[in-house]
Amino acid sequence: MLRRVAFTLVLLVAVSLARADKFEFVALGDTAYRLPEDLPIYDALIDKINAAKPAFSIHVGDIWGANPCTVDEYQKSLAKFQRFAGAVVYTPGDNEWVDCRNPAVLEAYLRYLRGKATPEDLALLGPLRSFEAAYSRKSYDDVVARLADVRRIFFAQAKSLGQKPIALVRQADVSDFKEVVENARWSHHGVLFATVHVPGSQNDLYINDAALAAEAARRSQADVAWIQAAFTEAQSTGAKAVVVAMQAQLFEKGDRNEEFGQPVRSGPEGPFYWIARAIRDYGSAFGKPVLFVHGDYHEFVVDKPFRITTGELTPPKYDNITRVEVFGAPDLKAVRISVDTDTPWVWGFTPLY
Repeated sequence: MLRRVAFTLVLLVAVSLARADKFEFVALGDTAYRLPEDLPIYDALIDKINAAKPAFSIHVGDIWGANPCTVDEYQKSLAKFQRFAGAVVYTPGDNEWVDCRNPAVLEAYLRYLRGKATPEDLALLGPLRSFEAAYSRKSYDDVVARLADVRRIFFAQAKSLGQKPIALVRQADVSDFKEVVENARWSHHGVLFATVHVPGSQNDLYINDAALAAEAARRSQADVAWIQAAFTEAQSTGAKAVVVAMQAQLFEKGDRNEEFGQPVRSGPEGPFYWIARAIRDYGSAFGKPVLFVHGDYHEFVVDKPFRITTGELTPPKYDNITRVEVFGAPDLKAVRISVDTDTPWVWGFTPLY
């Protein structure tokens, strides 16, 4: 009898361990663009995520569409993150800093979009369309200062947001990129996760502003180093899979070339090329399943934009890298991602709304 009980206990433990590698997480982004109309919809989505009880959630940025980039508004968005019952890991988008406009210009533009522009609004907005005004970025806020605000408010500690935060390894704490507190990694059931700060809007790389160009170059160097470090960590720890999350869409629709299954946005000399190359090369060398998660274009997509086929008799290259783009406003939904490293495909995707 004792032997039978012991055998049963061993069997139960074995089954439990076998199931331990299966879990779910949620990815979302590009939330609450129409204010205040989208706020109750966003709250309802957070409630649905809480009811689903994922291991954690990842928000890939663009916490609003066009909002005043003030400490008060950042704090309101932080409060939304704190409504998540579990952990939520956030990586910034472009709308919360790269695209920040002068407050007066923003208010005038929002009234213009609603068909309620005043003569004063039109007088302010009209001259901003000139080459000189656009080239000098007269309509923009001090976006480098706004990036500092984002880092200070959302990334003050080496842990996630949410009511049950998880510990994170921050790039700032383990490298020479001391300012890049937002790039983070963590592991869950043998899968390594990494967030990389790559926003849309040209990754903030603008030649007509020396401060922006310098910021973008420095952060992009940090991003490439962090992608390399993530895959090095995955190799050394025997991770079964890797997930890389960021805001920016790296690809455009079009025919494959000799480098990628889809052309890289802005081309081989553009602001996203080396990020895409780093994911492709280090992800391919890793050899195991890789998931690339992003937002930016507000369109739910699951595909393999890195994959290159050279013929029916030749195995495809970079076939281990899958991409999921999350929903975005006005389609406020999340993506429930299941992970089972005991299966060849590993990933499963279900809309959550």
